[in-house]
Amino acid sequence: MLRIVHVVNQFFAGIGGEEQADTPVGVLDGPAGVARGLQAQLNKEGQIVATIFCGDDYFAEHCDSAKAAVVSEVRSRKPEVIVVGPAFGSGRYGFACVEICQAVSENLHLACVTAMHPENPAVGIYRDYHNQRVFLLPTGETAAGMTEALNSLARFAIRLGTGVEVGPAQKEGYLPRGIRRVEKADRPGAERAIEMLLRKENNEPFVTEIPMESWDRVRPAAPLQDLSSATIAVVTTSGVVPWGNPDGFKIFRNTHWRKYGIAELRHMEPGRWEAVHGGYNVSFMNQNPHYGVPLDTLRALEAEGVIGRVYPGFCVLPGNGGAPTVMRRIGGEIASDLRAGGVDGVLLVST
Repeated sequence: MLRIVHVVNQFFAGIGGEEQADTPVGVLDGPAGVARGLQAQLNKEGQIVATIFCGDDYFAEHCDSAKAAVVSEVRSRKPEVIVVGPAFGSGRYGFACVEICQAVSENLHLACVTAMHPENPAVGIYRDYHNQRVFLLPTGETAAGMTEALNSLARFAIRLGTGVEVGPAQKEGYLPRGIRRVEKADRPGAERAIEMLLRKENNEPFVTEIPMESWDRVRPAAPLQDLSSATIAVVTTSGVVPWGNPDGFKIFRNTHWRKYGIAELRHMEPGRWEAVHGGYNVSFMNQNPHYGVPLDTLRALEAEGVIGRVYPGFCVLPGNGGAPTVMRRIGGEIASDLRAGGVDGVLLVST
């Protein structure tokens, strides 16, 4: 019988809801919470030897130490397969699921399977890792699809544990990771390409052999008619944050943003701000944070009446390595926040 460890958040472990989101990593022997449902789906083919849990907020705020704690607990249970989630549409939970799978597979060389909605922001992070030991199954958007999700996880975990070769994503049902393998085809590439072209021209269904992620085409907003009465905000991907990085940004693949107040500031003082970013030499930004948040220039324009006022907060994240799905979600959140704050225009500062 396969030994399996199930990793879930505080809610699905039965610990509590948002009020328990800061719960540190813990472990319960055997199946607990939704792991009981997974155990039922496994029948006698697998045994959940432990249920590991962690609060959504705790994981986001203590990512490295939380991953280390989970890896340690998994190692002590000696499982053959790890199941994490399902996260459905929850971005925080999805982020934890992907990062835990990555950490466990890297450190313990174990196969991991998780599950979430295809539009969960963490799917982009999963694809960026290109990890051949980690698989992500699609689910519905809410926990209403729990039974179906647990059934899929159970079936897939059994396959992983018994060493059955897992084929391509299109055939097996997991979400693709962008991994390309060299395989021998039964027909030359030229014939296959011509067949796909003819099917496309005849509006017939076909499946490309090299899927590409589609990018949004965004129509620019109309120009502001009167800057002298406009409220202008700064949005930056430069990673300029208060010194000490209190919100725990990483130098790449971030999944959250923050807004920091500048209402009482005339300029960005070196030593009070630092740049957290893995895509450029941050020493120059640390010496002069105005490169990322040009508050000095905006204050001058405000004093001259060129713009109406500077919005009292700037929005920031380190944009390095950001997955398109995550950036799309963050952009929408920032836009909603600024629209509610009466912002008329945005100065977008990148690196």
